[in-house]
Amino acid sequence: MTTKTSAATPTAPTKMPTTADKQLLDFALSAELSVHDLYLKAIDSGMLSADEKTMMEMFSDHHKAYAQSLNGLLGKAASNTRNEALYSTYARQLTSAQAMSRVLQSVENTMVATHTDILSSLEGLDGATLVASIITVEARHAAVFGTLPNSNLGSALNSAASSLAPNAAPAATTTETTVAP
Repeated sequence: MTTKTSAATPTAPTKMPTTADKQLLDFALSAELSVHDLYLKAIDSGMLSADEKTMMEMFSDHHKAYAQSLNGLLGKAASNTRNEALYSTYARQLTSAQAMSRVLQSVENTMVATHTDILSSLEGLDGATLVASIITVEARHAAVFGTLPNSNLGSALNSAASSLAPNAAPAATTTETTVAP
């Protein structure tokens, strides 16, 4: 006599954002609008070289596209307002071209930490896919700032930036281990 065993059929993850996802994605949207506006402030300052201005216009456009993509995913659930605390914290630090590069690199690192934290909590596949795609480009933005004169790539690659996401875990500390030959 043979017995049939019934294997549980795995359920596919939901594609659309859950209610909790929508709150996190709306937070991400507000942060992206803030970063877009920080770049506009830097661009409008008149302190940038032509090359710096072109680079920052491109980065600004990226953040605008992220905000638009998040808005499209959220639909009517999107608040479409910038995060004033994020904006004001960094806006007052944009005092020179060199400060702008340093500050905006810090902003990009903070956004990477924030989106990574948000990604770890998302249940819907559509939101997770979008946020994951944003993280990679923002990490590249931070790396670009690290290659500018008077900067260093290590500041982008070894960031201790903390997440701004609601219920974010504290920033992990990185310990470097050296193995003797």
